[in-house]
Amino acid sequence: MNKGHRTDFKKGDEGSYAMTAGVLYGTVTRVLGADESAAVEIEFEDGRKEIKKVKDRALSLLRRASGISEEEERHANRERLHDPEIERLFRSEQRKR
Repeated sequence: MNKGHRTDFKKGDEGSYAMTAGVLYGTVTRVLGADESAAVEIEFEDGRKEIKKVKDRALSLLRRASGISEEEERHANRERLHDPEIERLFRSEQRKR
């Protein structure tokens, strides 16, 4: 799958960093710079702080500080699909109860 890796990190976001020995989880404490040259300071669960470049493919966003996941944020502007036949069946099942 060919997806672009363009994520804008904000303070308080939760992220992960993939290493050869495993995955580290942490919280973004600072955002340094902007756009492609940006970097983030992450405080990992073990208390260690590191600065990582945003364009590093090993760094990924897990959840926004607001609680929304990256996937939910990406699909926020989509409308739910409506199938009249399924809605009719659902209403008829509710009436039977």
